[in-house]
Amino acid sequence: MAIPPAYMGYVGFVRINTFGIRCTSCELKLTQTIDKPDVISGKYDKTVYKLGPKEVGGTIGFPAVMEAVGGAAASTDLIPVLWDLAFTRSNNGYLTKFYTEVKYTSDYATFLFNECVINTFKWSVTQGDLINVEIDVIGRNREAASATEPFYTNRNARAMTWNDARVDIYDKNSQLMIDGSWIRSFEANVNNNVDRFYTLNGTLAPQDIAPKLRDITGSIVIMGRHPTLAELAVTNQTRCYEDSKIHFGYFVAGTCNANFGIKLPGTVFEIETMSLRNDLMESTMNWHSLPGSKFTATGGPDAVNFVEDFV
Repeated sequence: MAIPPAYMGYVGFVRINTFGIRCTSCELKLTQTIDKPDVISGKYDKTVYKLGPKEVGGTIGFPAVMEAVGGAAASTDLIPVLWDLAFTRSNNGYLTKFYTEVKYTSDYATFLFNECVINTFKWSVTQGDLINVEIDVIGRNREAASATEPFYTNRNARAMTWNDARVDIYDKNSQLMIDGSWIRSFEANVNNNVDRFYTLNGTLAPQDIAPKLRDITGSIVIMGRHPTLAELAVTNQTRCYEDSKIHFGYFVAGTCNANFGIKLPGTVFEIETMSLRNDLMESTMNWHSLPGSKFTATGGPDAVNFVEDFV
């Protein structure tokens, strides 16, 4: 009997469409539950089993890196590409679908996950750490594939850290209230609330997957307490609407072509939470963005690409 080989994970890869991802984790998989209903059959053991639906889903995590994914003539960072996939909707509310290729080993363990969409997109940074992104992907089905090695424009790339991050908060008059010098950590989440829809189509795979209402939330941890921002949250009841804005992303001067900026209008802040302890005093504020308009990462009302603001 042959000895089972000790495969190492670093020989694998993840690719979304043609873009290779230098990931730290990939949990994308095909799953199926098997239930055993209780029936009366005159036996002491269960004698009936039921197959559940086949579900493609899982998270992919990776750091932001200074890497061009489109070649020298069309250099672009991967994260804006994924943001567009997570954020841009058609007139019918659909997300753009893509395929995800995952190689585990060289022995018949490379798969294509078809008709995928990004369910959630998480962008986060903490002082002293990397800028991290995690996406939750949902797809329709999985099929075997032949592995072709991913292409990276550069043989290596610098991971972006907290010093590259930019976070600014503006009031309704577009006046800067708070910048990154106050901020210890920041997190932004887009949740498309994607659901699988099954029909009598003769398979256990969904007929389609589609997003529902989008939810944009996040949190910010401040060193100490910012009185202006705190007062804005306490006085929410005095305003009929909210027009504050959060700008976040990263900017690297030079020719790295890895800059990324997002504007989220209509941001409502919750009252901060604080705790007293024998350590650094911090306050945490949760926030919600209600843009209320069809805007994308390339234009439209309150155009979200604002890298020029960081220059």
